[in-house]
Amino acid sequence: MPLFWLVGKDYWRLRDSLEGLAIFGAQGSGKTSSSGRLIAKRFLAAGFGGLVCCAKQDEADLWRRYLKETAREDDGRFFSVGGDLRFNFIDYESKTSDVGFVENLVQLLTDVASIRRPDPGGGNQEFWRAERRKLLLNTLTLLLLAGEPIEIDSIYGVIDSSPQTGEQVAKDDEENREWRKRSYCYGLLVEAQQRHGVNHRELQITGHYFCKERVAIHAPTRSTIESEFTGLFDTLRRGKVGELFGTTTNLSPADILDGRVVVIDIPVDVWREVGQLSQVAWIQSLMRAVDRRAYRPPATRPVFLWADEAHRFSIPVDAEFQSGARSKGLAAVRISQNLPGYYDAYGRDGKHKVEQLLGCHGTKIFHRNDDPVTNEWASKLIASDVIYKASLSSSTFATLNTSLAEHEEASCSPRMFLGLKNGGRSNKYVTEAIITQSGRLFAGDRWFIGEFSQK
Repeated sequence: MPLFWLVGKDYWRLRDSLEGLAIFGAQGSGKTSSSGRLIAKRFLAAGFGGLVCCAKQDEADLWRRYLKETAREDDGRFFSVGGDLRFNFIDYESKTSDVGFVENLVQLLTDVASIRRPDPGGGNQEFWRAERRKLLLNTLTLLLLAGEPIEIDSIYGVIDSSPQTGEQVAKDDEENREWRKRSYCYGLLVEAQQRHGVNHRELQITGHYFCKERVAIHAPTRSTIESEFTGLFDTLRRGKVGELFGTTTNLSPADILDGRVVVIDIPVDVWREVGQLSQVAWIQSLMRAVDRRAYRPPATRPVFLWADEAHRFSIPVDAEFQSGARSKGLAAVRISQNLPGYYDAYGRDGKHKVEQLLGCHGTKIFHRNDDPVTNEWASKLIASDVIYKASLSSSTFATLNTSLAEHEEASCSPRMFLGLKNGGRSNKYVTEAIITQSGRLFAGDRWFIGEFSQK
């Protein structure tokens, strides 16, 4: 199914959209108002369901306009602080995951928390990752064994009230007896023992973790391990945001699969970390919902993920999902100003993860850009042409000698990205962009300059 015309006899098709699209361009290059606008409206006109992440305050209004212009207003769902829509993503995942749902929930929460990217130092990332997973796995297992609901408040409560010293669990004096009465975590251990008996294998493992293994960890290390999750849960359990994610569910990824367009109107420019966490919780929940479904076109509806300022919502696990997005019927569009924005978001040693993610996007559109890192990367991505240069030399007897030497030069020089039209009145509201697509030639070339209207 063609979505829009590219050049000559070439169209950008549904199958191309499912291979991913990355758009780059400097501020004011017209990437959102031209190519972004065109593609968003074509997705809507084709009946896609979708998830829209909002970095800027005016982004939700932009999508209200798109929905109106494509007669999709009835499908718009605006998830916002103060609104009446709710998504308890923890409860949703626990009900939709089947075998091994605790492990699935651990992965979901770990992925959502990774947007905070704390840097514990020392370089031993595998240690920190393993310890955080262990904390969350034992917390969820304890809640399950004690018959408690798995919610943001209950997860936070277990971690926050867990033993800090061995004496709190074992010493029989007034101070520690009082602690045991107050501790939600300790109370759940007692309840789980009453339910299952002291010989229950999972309870033995969980009890040993909280009462022996964890209290033996050096206090600053233990604090660093738990801070990623206590920070996440504390943020999502407070005030109006807590009502959005910690109560009931009347909007979920299932609605997107049914054709609704969910706009997360909690812009990062306004809500900062709360906005980031909110968007990532939705993104990761959608990815899992898409991954669980059987995509059989044309019977199954395609859906899109739209992330303008995408570096603000991207986490390392995105590349893994993006590599299989085509077979699941999800069209991901990630828009950003430049490559360093992604590098900065991923932190130290994140360059290869960024390139892995962007390498999973089959189509790339480059609007005007003055960032040398992005332009050099784009030029190398498009590849080089082999050219032959002739040289002349003369001997002492005035004999001319001609030789040919083979050279490689960039097919698309980094300078090309500097002079592209950026729309506006002076350019008759037309922008230019260099477009390339993996494995596809356009009139024999790997790239071409396309035009997009802002009208």
